[in-house]
Amino acid sequence: MQALIPALILSASILMAQAPKPAPQVSAFENLSKQAATLRDAGKLDDAGTAYQKALKLRPAWDEGWWNLGSIAYDRDQFPECSAAFQRLTALQPDVAPAWIMLGLCEYGLHDYTATRGALIRAEQLKFDAPPELAKTARLHLALALTKTGVFEKAIVTLTELTRMDRLTPQISVAAGIAGLRKQWLPPEVPEADREMVAKVGEAMGAAMELDPKNATAKFEELVAAYPAQPDIHFRFGAFLMQQSPERGIGEIKKALELVPSHIPALVGLAAIYLKNGDAAASTQFAERAVQADPGDFATHVALGRALLESGDLARAADQLTVAVKLAPDSADAHFSLASAYSRLGRKDDAKREQDEFRKLRKQIDGAH
Repeated sequence: MQALIPALILSASILMAQAPKPAPQVSAFENLSKQAATLRDAGKLDDAGTAYQKALKLRPAWDEGWWNLGSIAYDRDQFPECSAAFQRLTALQPDVAPAWIMLGLCEYGLHDYTATRGALIRAEQLKFDAPPELAKTARLHLALALTKTGVFEKAIVTLTELTRMDRLTPQISVAAGIAGLRKQWLPPEVPEADREMVAKVGEAMGAAMELDPKNATAKFEELVAAYPAQPDIHFRFGAFLMQQSPERGIGEIKKALELVPSHIPALVGLAAIYLKNGDAAASTQFAERAVQADPGDFATHVALGRALLESGDLARAADQLTVAVKLAPDSADAHFSLASAYSRLGRKDDAKREQDEFRKLRKQIDGAH
């Protein structure tokens, strides 16, 4: 019987060689990808997700598959799966803004606001190059994540850009009110006792963002009358007034300091104002107080470094600005100021390094805006 095996194999090989070749078979991946799309279009999302997973095991670099798998997970509030899919997609397509936006939204669903911020800042660097509604959603969620993680001024800038690109909405107004009060809240987290104040601050800031100074001034005046013990309201009103009435603006910012002597935005703001007005001594005084109040805030070291630079205390200025760069390596302003200090100290190589870093960061910022 064993002697027949080679003959049978030989016969089979001859028959296969003589038989007509079959039509090319559709690959398993193609079958699964079509099946997944059909199931998705039919609304059978669980089955579609399973089919996409199987197809992606066969072709892990299938970017459309990761997009669809992640989108299905997002629609079903399955945020861990959503995040995993868009992490794979952003690794495959690091320069595609919609992928980063969706990753950010998935992280937001996971309540990981630091990761949300990181993903959406990458989308910002890519100019939020996405369909308009998705881009608007990304900007709003970036502002919310920035506020939740304590980056209040950038949150306000983001909300201002969103308002001027489109229009002021109730969601933007509430978000602006929270950021203006420097509270690390999301809108649903606002305590009931503070909701009216948040709403009124949002209205005043919204008028300012819409470039309506008369309405904004009236609303801020109502605010400081209603909440005279709120330093952040005085500070925000003062910052707004610097465009219209600088002396009055300085007065409102100083009221914030009277209420809270360690109010960092007021101290840093006054340091910048006096430096701009040519009073380096007053600028240094406020900046010194800021550093003492919060040595872990890079902005305080930038303020003091710039004041010392203007005063001619170059070595100490460089020391302060070096601390600022270490605390915030992504701050273009910190690198620019440190480059200026090094240049005046004659440290050409160090100055060039900081200038190069400044240009790189500035290019990213300009690309985002």
